[in-house]
Amino acid sequence: MSNTIYSDEGSGVSEYHVCGVLLMSRPEQVAVIARALDEMPGVELHANDGGRMVVTVEGARYSDCADTMTALATLDGVASSSLVYHQIDTEDTSEESEQ
Repeated sequence: MSNTIYSDEGSGVSEYHVCGVLLMSRPEQVAVIARALDEMPGVELHANDGGRMVVTVEGARYSDCADTMTALATLDGVASSSLVYHQIDTEDTSEESEQ
């Protein structure tokens, strides 16, 4: 994703989440699923091999990413969905970090 947005819930540390998800579907369902992924904010399809799809979900809050991953798992045609990677990038926004 090109725009990095960090969440800051008053803790002085902002977070940005990157989640790698493996989706499995029947090969004939891939086109429909790929179109649905294109319409989902923060979601990008990186690879597809006969119904095995590598997808990233990115966002400023893990709860938003979790909601998106739930939506992925319940898309018509998706047989299974697995979180295979989760990275949290942090940025210190406290005044001490500016000195």
